[in-house]
Amino acid sequence: MGREEILRLKAVELSKYEDVDLDHLVMHAIGQLEEIGAELSLENVVVASFKLFPQKFSLLGFPDYPDANRVVKRLWDFTSKKSKKSWLGGKVRQGFVITESGRAHVKEAEDILRGQFQKEKKAPSQTRRQELLLKEVTLSQAYLKYVNKQNDLISEGDFCYLLQGTLDSDRAMLKENLSRLRKYASELKRGDLLEFFDWLKQHFKEFFDSGKK
Repeated sequence: MGREEILRLKAVELSKYEDVDLDHLVMHAIGQLEEIGAELSLENVVVASFKLFPQKFSLLGFPDYPDANRVVKRLWDFTSKKSKKSWLGGKVRQGFVITESGRAHVKEAEDILRGQFQKEKKAPSQTRRQELLLKEVTLSQAYLKYVNKQNDLISEGDFCYLLQGTLDSDRAMLKENLSRLRKYASELKRGDLLEFFDWLKQHFKEFFDSGKK
């Protein structure tokens, strides 16, 4: 239900959302789904977030495709009992419902996007996008194990997740994503991440060479 309406959602002007946090953007997408009468399913939230905010929810290196992981992380945070945010109820298989607290954040997101809450621009959109991607790297299991000198515990799964893929992803795509992340680290003068990426490239050389998958 609502598939055609979701596909007709128009992208918000970049200047209105480039400095807005992902939590509010996802909640706005959920509010839009409810407004058009679409089910609040994982798939619908992923597509709606991408349609409304393509610059924030596209795959690294593939701007025409949505990055489901960025949305899933928010949905988990909104529904997890361990999180302080209880903005949604339900689960992935069942679909979601907006809680009273979540509805307040949907309204807050609308106000932000309408310019009623002014946010100071911290950086040009491209630089901001690079900063966000590198921040996600520093929160990954692979990086946390690396900085804690647990290099041997970094699995191929950790490595693929860091590169926004899975063990079944095309190796050439994963290799390209690693190159892009390294390029961003170089442009932003993140020497710590450059060393990390160089270590990953060497450590997982056989993984890259083992096949095209």
